[in-house]
Amino acid sequence: MTEKKKTISDNSLVKQAYIASGIALLSLGAGTTVNSNNVKADTTETTQNNNTNTNNQTASNTQVTNNNSVTAASTQNSNSAVNTTKSTTQNTNNTSQSNTLVIQSNNTSNTDYSYSGEIKQDVSSNSQAAATNATNVQGATNTNENISYNTNLTNAPASVNNFVNQVGSAAVKVANEYGVYASVMMAQAGLESAWGQSSLSRNAHNLFGVKYRGTGNYVVMPTLEYYGGAYHTVNARFQKYDSYYDSLVGYAQLIKSNFYLSTKTNSPTYQQAANNLRNGKWGSYATDPGYANKLINLINSYGFYKFDYNQNAAQEKYIDGHWYLYKNNQKQTGLQHLSTGNRVAYYNSQGQMVFGQQNINGHWYYFDDVTGAMQKGLKYIASQKKNVYYDSQGRMQYGEQNINGQWYLFDSVTGAMKYGWQKLAKGNRTVFYDNNGKMVHGQYNIKGSWYYFDDNDGHQLVSQFKWIPGQNKTVYYNNQGKMLFGTHFINGKVYYFDKVTGAMRANTFYYNDETKGIQYYNSKGQLTFGQAHIGDSWYLFDKNNGNMKTGFQNLSSYGQDKTVYYNSRGQMVFGQQNINNKWYLFDSVTGAVKYGFQNIKDQNKTVYYNNNGQMVFGLQKINNHNYYFDKTTGAMKTGWLYVPNTQKLHYFNHNGQAVTGTQTIANKQYQFDIAGRLINKAGQYSLDGNWYLLDKDSSVLTGWQSIKDQNKTVYYDPTTGIMKYGQTYINGHWYLFDNVTGAMKTGWQYIKDQNKTVYYNSRGQMLYGTQLIDGKRYYFDKHDGSLK
Repeated sequence: MTEKKKTISDNSLVKQAYIASGIALLSLGAGTTVNSNNVKADTTETTQNNNTNTNNQTASNTQVTNNNSVTAASTQNSNSAVNTTKSTTQNTNNTSQSNTLVIQSNNTSNTDYSYSGEIKQDVSSNSQAAATNATNVQGATNTNENISYNTNLTNAPASVNNFVNQVGSAAVKVANEYGVYASVMMAQAGLESAWGQSSLSRNAHNLFGVKYRGTGNYVVMPTLEYYGGAYHTVNARFQKYDSYYDSLVGYAQLIKSNFYLSTKTNSPTYQQAANNLRNGKWGSYATDPGYANKLINLINSYGFYKFDYNQNAAQEKYIDGHWYLYKNNQKQTGLQHLSTGNRVAYYNSQGQMVFGQQNINGHWYYFDDVTGAMQKGLKYIASQKKNVYYDSQGRMQYGEQNINGQWYLFDSVTGAMKYGWQKLAKGNRTVFYDNNGKMVHGQYNIKGSWYYFDDNDGHQLVSQFKWIPGQNKTVYYNNQGKMLFGTHFINGKVYYFDKVTGAMRANTFYYNDETKGIQYYNSKGQLTFGQAHIGDSWYLFDKNNGNMKTGFQNLSSYGQDKTVYYNSRGQMVFGQQNINNKWYLFDSVTGAVKYGFQNIKDQNKTVYYNNNGQMVFGLQKINNHNYYFDKTTGAMKTGWLYVPNTQKLHYFNHNGQAVTGTQTIANKQYQFDIAGRLINKAGQYSLDGNWYLLDKDSSVLTGWQSIKDQNKTVYYDPTTGIMKYGQTYINGHWYLFDNVTGAMKTGWQYIKDQNKTVYYNSRGQMLYGTQLIDGKRYYFDKHDGSLK
């Protein structure tokens, strides 16, 4: 079985279109992966001169190889041509012009800028965007263009110019007849035919590699076909046309039938038409993914878009290296609006289009180096290493300018964009422009230091506190505008700013490692000294280093003659306080330590605080008088009282003073010595309802006592000297004393208020557990002694 052959054109070009390339052409237009260097270049097979064909083959191969390198190479070469072409204009105006439209970076030192010293980046507007709405330019004449096709193109090499002169008029005619874009057609024809230099185009007028369709003439040329899993060089028939016009007609018919989305009806721009070549009935025109971009680059580079307009009002002609605009056969001058590319151009007094920087009527303009389009917006002038700004009329601007809501500054002489620190006369303010030339607002870091620039007019804040809402902090900028960190003296006050964020410390207690103490920064951020009321408490901070004070503090050096006490939290205390097991009293309002006699109303007692402010207990001599204060509560005692220190009875009057000498008490006379001790004979005495027992020297007897004449044993409290009654716990035992006589009870006893029967032995001690009494066993509860 014979294997069916498959030509390379089936893979690289659209089926049904019969478009195929020669071997060299494939690498140019079809996007095939075949390397044209590995096969022979296209040759024409005829019955005439083979030697001539060989020579054509070599020339064609060389030409194609150059065009096959990188599409952008043509653009690069055209840029070089632009620079050369514009040199005359440049010299005439004595200005420097930019030789590129590409946004650049430049690190060259610029002494105009006091801070950065560098142009960080080119901020030029896109040249195409700069031409938008060019009809608004004042003084521009609105014209439509009709290119003259029998002249050379700007920046194009000779091969391209020759090709355009050969096919330009035919392309426009065919484009108008079929409603396609002449610009796209010419770019494709040039790309596919190596600008008319391929053997197929020169010998067969076949600009697009169309295979023989079965009618008319043809030529035979080698091409690659795929079968057997590999590509093979074979001879194939290609359509031969009588003229380039016929080849273009065949192309136009193909576009209308198979690529109708690329017609003017369905594509409003040549760019869209080129991109729509991917969307034919049976797929893409070419497999090369960059095919449309190659076409668009060629159209832009050589101005092929001018071929898409065919109007008689005006003509743009290229004569002897200059572009002219004719209207009614008259050269046009001044600013002119050109519909092609929607741009404004300027023609000098000789009618020549100008390029680059131009001074017109005292204003500087910039016209694109390739298209001559007047520039607007930001523009980088590479030769002068500066960014400038052209307003909506294309005029260079100076001084402060608001561009798209951002403020910029341009040199008053050169128009160069300013950067870094700048002093503005308007408002007498210092501002800062970033690396893009934009005025800075808000927080900004410059060389490692933080600054703040006003949110409205951009002026630098100096010697000023600033609240930063988004970061919930207050910071301070010194007299140089730098944010402060750490501890600083500001207007005689001490402040602390976080060492990382710069946030001012406020309403905060803080332990200072340097001063080894706790400090406090108030609501204003100021370090506190002396007394301060914080929250509901008073505090004291050292007047020298601000450390918080605790303990007893005399405030005379702080302007108050008083001693107060601050607890471990630094808070002043009030009222009664136990400090180191000593009781003190502090004024409820001032916190001052209280001294002397003090009445504690809520405890219904009078106490006494000595010179140290400490509450006293027991027998005390105060102002030559003896007083007695309860050993537990400190309450001052009055009336009859046994004083263990003296082992005597004393009587303390209503002022708490121990009486001396002969005193009548409750209508009875008593004698007291100089120390206030009762002098009386031995015996029992009832004083203020309490029984005491005196020996012969008037000493009060305490503890167990036997009253022989009453045949009873009683017990006198060792602390008070008063006879005990009822149940009493003495030295680990419970005893019961008669409620009237005080006599110690023994034997069986009923405790009415506890509803229990107990038993006290001969020593008066309550018994527990199992007991043998009068020959019988009894059991008493081990806890309360109750009989069970």
